[in-house]
Amino acid sequence: MTRRQIHPSELVVGQPLPCDAYDAKGKLLLREGHVLTSEAQIERLARHALFADHRAEPPPEEPAELRPLALVLSARQRLQRRLADAAAPGFAAEILRIGALLRLACRRNADVALASILLRRDGPYAIRHAVNVAIACELVGQALPLPADQQAATVAAALTMNIGMLDLQQALLAVEGPLDNAQHAAVRAHCETGVAMLRERGVDDPVWLEAVRDHHERPDGSGYPAGRHGAAIGVPARLLALGDVYCARVSARGYRPPLQPNVALRWLFLNEGAMLDRELAALFIKTVGIYPPGTAVRLRNGSIAVVLERGATSHAPKVASITTHDGLRTGAPIRRRNDVEAHAVSEVVDLDALRLEVGMEALWGADAAG
Repeated sequence: MTRRQIHPSELVVGQPLPCDAYDAKGKLLLREGHVLTSEAQIERLARHALFADHRAEPPPEEPAELRPLALVLSARQRLQRRLADAAAPGFAAEILRIGALLRLACRRNADVALASILLRRDGPYAIRHAVNVAIACELVGQALPLPADQQAATVAAALTMNIGMLDLQQALLAVEGPLDNAQHAAVRAHCETGVAMLRERGVDDPVWLEAVRDHHERPDGSGYPAGRHGAAIGVPARLLALGDVYCARVSARGYRPPLQPNVALRWLFLNEGAMLDRELAALFIKTVGIYPPGTAVRLRNGSIAVVLERGATSHAPKVASITTHDGLRTGAPIRRRNDVEAHAVSEVVDLDALRLEVGMEALWGADAAG
């Protein structure tokens, strides 16, 4: 194993250390996966530490070179591989690295990261859902804000919250009626099963483990597995619960189409408000936006558009039209000024129902190149 110095650009506050760090005599200073807490720590490591060089078999592109959407898609691929071989060594460190990819994507372009939840519906649902929830938790966690170490642990918990029922989760997509007794028991057990599996794979972070254990608990005591309520449920678990509900609602199931995002957000606050954390739900909606990026809308001038950015106010997002006012498809998306009355949102629409398709790169440019 060779060792090398590391450039400060490879290290980010709040992200895990990508490899073991040693001093000049070969003494281990910090383990791979240690969450970095300050710029001063990064500066010291860059000046004095040597790092285990894992670049003998580099990925096709270094993460630092990837665009935001490519980072999200890379995270999905890496998560799928890791969960398919969850017993392999280095599980916890790899999950933290995957989380770091998503956190980097959110910093580079949060709107593109959010839009991927609505517009990139390819791939296995269980993997896509975990990554989507991690994106939501990252952005809302920034808004709280959570301390850097708790933030990293919460994102990691989102990526692994359903490790105790991965196969069942995919199978349940097509279930239309009530679950049978065996399915119901497996669902109720998956939080504690997941914690046990994570411990077996070297996860010992209490924030990570508690968030996975409690992400189906509810402040009113109606959740599972232990019926915890109130302050007994930590903020990371509450945040995970909100992300889980929202991302599930905007995804299609075998027996129903996806809810429109504005409806899913309203459901989050009104229909489930008694069960979920209402104050955190309000922050969630404010952060994600009433019309999240990727939402298809009809403008007051009659054209169909897609939300590009959340805008200064939640009711006035920045959009790009993909049709003319009379329904003709435009050659390329046309960005609209959100301070013009004719470009205000009239209603949310379903692109699939309208038989309209649009690629993310056409809307966001190079940041959405996959």
